[in-house]
Amino acid sequence: MKRSTLCLLCILLTVALVIPGTVLAQSGFNQKDKLISAGLGLGMYGVYGSSSVPPIFAMYEMGVAEKISVGGLVAYSGSSDEFGFGKWSYTYIVVSARGSYHFLEGQKNFDAYAGAGLGYDIVSSSVSWKDPTYQNLYGGRYSAGAGYFFFDVHVGGRYYFSPHFAAMAELGYGVGFFRIGVTYKL
Repeated sequence: MKRSTLCLLCILLTVALVIPGTVLAQSGFNQKDKLISAGLGLGMYGVYGSSSVPPIFAMYEMGVAEKISVGGLVAYSGSSDEFGFGKWSYTYIVVSARGSYHFLEGQKNFDAYAGAGLGYDIVSSSVSWKDPTYQNLYGGRYSAGAGYFFFDVHVGGRYYFSPHFAAMAELGYGVGFFRIGVTYKL
């Protein structure tokens, strides 16, 4: 399912870039813009074992100056790792504040930007035992949690299909190394 969703989003983005004349968007980025984005991250750092839930993110961004926007991001991801006697499960909840500088002026369909942010990753883990001997010995399930701050850097772009809807893609370090999604301009 992950591959089919990724392929569909890549095809939509490619079609949008190949057929720019069909888009009737007003402008790539304006100072008064308020944007809501959502999507998937790929290649998340710090994931133990195999990914069970890819990074899913939601983001809000608003223009505060002619080329500058600020906002926040929340994300969720999960992974698991099996070993001889049981299975570790991990969850990651990310909260981040970020700002971006928008490069292009006068572009009707495209918005290119780069920026940085500061986030906090809340990590929790639990183990479930396969063998009842270990379950009885260690009192059932074991869990632990921790958190840490991280810096987010990103470069990305949005291509507007209409005055309010855009496809977005970002490269960076934060919620996945590559993020794809959709944006709605309020």
